[in-house]
Amino acid sequence: MASMDNIKDKANAAAQTAAKAAKYVALASKKRLEIVKEQEKIRRNYAKLGKVYYKDYVTDEEPDEAEYKPICEEISVSFRRINELREEIAEAKAEYNGDNAAEDEEDEADIFALEEAPVSSEGETPVEEAPAEETAE
Repeated sequence: MASMDNIKDKANAAAQTAAKAAKYVALASKKRLEIVKEQEKIRRNYAKLGKVYYKDYVTDEEPDEAEYKPICEEISVSFRRINELREEIAEAKAEYNGDNAAEDEEDEADIFALEEAPVSSEGETPVEEAPAEETAE
């Protein structure tokens, strides 16, 4: 009965670990997609900035800060947002790795815990069969 409970606990722990991994991957993927969108905004704003500059160059006009400043501000906002998203990914990764490290320590404690093996009536310790190895799919 104890081994069935142990198997249930291991299966439950594996399911929780898989859920945490899926949550981390989903969050990181979402943040990376947002980064790509911000990079696209930057690319478009650089192109817009180049067009404004070229227009001033061709017409020999003095650069008008009123035209340049909003575009430059949008670029700066996008760079700041990218940095925030990267920090959020790093925090999520650290949290995920921290959770897994704690679980790994618990598993090692289980492995190295000395359990008293039952003794048969003849005084010999019964030999248990090793569980069948699971194949990766």
